[in-house]
Amino acid sequence: MKITRKTLAKDKPDPSREFASGKRRVALTRVYLKMTCPDLDQSTRIKLADSILALLDGEDCVMPQRRITDAQVVEMVWRNSQCLHNQTGRCPLLLFGRQLAEEINEFFKGDE
Repeated sequence: MKITRKTLAKDKPDPSREFASGKRRVALTRVYLKMTCPDLDQSTRIKLADSILALLDGEDCVMPQRRITDAQVVEMVWRNSQCLHNQTGRCPLLLFGRQLAEEINEFFKGDE
């Protein structure tokens, strides 16, 4: 079978089905809690289901965003750049992109 753009377009997920599957996941989580924890009242069960779904979606743990200062950016650029004197006496700036990207990525990787 030859794969074409037309056949790939047919395989794209339908957003309405994704919405339905999200509703179904919520309903299944609540039914599961009802079966496994029958002694919980409904409000507690709903809160627990919401917590479980937030955990699954990764919404429960908000990581603090690491910020870089202007001085740190200047230092990184200076370390990864070089001035090239040309014959007219001008100095075009040469940036070492790969090394600069590695340093920035290392900075934001941090102490994870």
